[in-house]
Amino acid sequence: MTLQAQPRDPGERRRRVITAAAIMLMLMAGAAVTAASTHSGPPRPVDLVRDSGLLLLALVIALRATTSFTLLKRNAELDDELSRATRAGAARAGYWALLIAIMAAFVASLFIELPLPQIAPLLLAVGAAGAGLRFAVLESRGG
Repeated sequence: MTLQAQPRDPGERRRRVITAAAIMLMLMAGAAVTAASTHSGPPRPVDLVRDSGLLLLALVIALRATTSFTLLKRNAELDDELSRATRAGAARAGYWALLIAIMAAFVASLFIELPLPQIAPLLLAVGAAGAGLRFAVLESRGG
């Protein structure tokens, strides 16, 4: 009797990576908000590196969760109609998460001071992470 390896779901790794990246993005946004609230003056090199990493990670999550963009050869198994519908659902979820976060920030700004450098990283992370996490949830249900 020989044991054969079970075929792996090609989207499993993608789901795990996007979920982990979305969590890292939220942690980075929290660090950026904390650092921006305690720092005054011109940006330091460490601030520029942190913010560049935040922007790059948000862009990667948004692209991977809402489009079929890839630098490598496209995998046909990961680009079917169900995956396209999942990416569209993720894009909608990211949009609504961002819109609700902006509304909450607007209402909060009526009561407390919210400078853009403090709130922008959090808003960016909410939109991208919302899309990424929704993509992971929808992909796990479909598979």
